[in-house]
Amino acid sequence: MPKKKPEYRLPFSGLEDGVHGFEFAIGQDFMELFPDTDVLFAPRVHVDVELVKNDRLMEMDFRFKGVARSFCDRCLQEVEFPVEAEEKVVARISSDAAEVAEEDGFWAVPEKDSSLDLAPYFHEMLVLSRPMQLFCPENEEGGPTCDPGMLAFYEPQERGESRPEADPRWAALAGLKGKMDD
Repeated sequence: MPKKKPEYRLPFSGLEDGVHGFEFAIGQDFMELFPDTDVLFAPRVHVDVELVKNDRLMEMDFRFKGVARSFCDRCLQEVEFPVEAEEKVVARISSDAAEVAEEDGFWAVPEKDSSLDLAPYFHEMLVLSRPMQLFCPENEEGGPTCDPGMLAFYEPQERGESRPEADPRWAALAGLKGKMDD
C-alpha cells in the first residue's frame, strides 16, 4: 500500500532497492507555497508516484488526476478544468556538483541529498495542465455561458459603435508583399 505524505518531499535515502509507491494530495494549501501564481487556484489533484530505486538511479512514474480552477479567457468567470497527466522522470545521484542541472525527464540529484522536493515539479505540472485557451462551458445550443455583460464588450457594432478602420499603411505593406510574391 502506498504511503500518504502530507508534505511534498520524497525521501529516498532510507529506501531499499526496488519498487515503492507514494501518494500526494494537492489542494489550496499547496498553492499557498507559490503566492505569485495567479493562473490557477483551488486544485484538487491526486498524484501517484511509483519509484523504482536502484543504487544510484531512480525512475519515477507520476500520475496526476483531478481538477483545478482558473479564469475564463473570455469573461473572467471561474472555470474548472481537468488535470490529467502522466510523466516519467529519471533521477541519477551525482557526486559532481556542476551536474545538478535539470533536463526534460532527467534530474541530477546531489549525493548529499536524502529526499527530493517535488513541490516545484508539481507546481509546474499544474500550470502546464491549464489549457492554452480556457472558456466557460457551452450551453445546449452550443453558445457560450459566459457573463453577458462581459460578452457585450466583444460586440461593439451591436451597441452602435463602429470598429476603427484599418491603418492605410498596412494596406500599402500588403501591396508590397503582393508584388514580392509575383
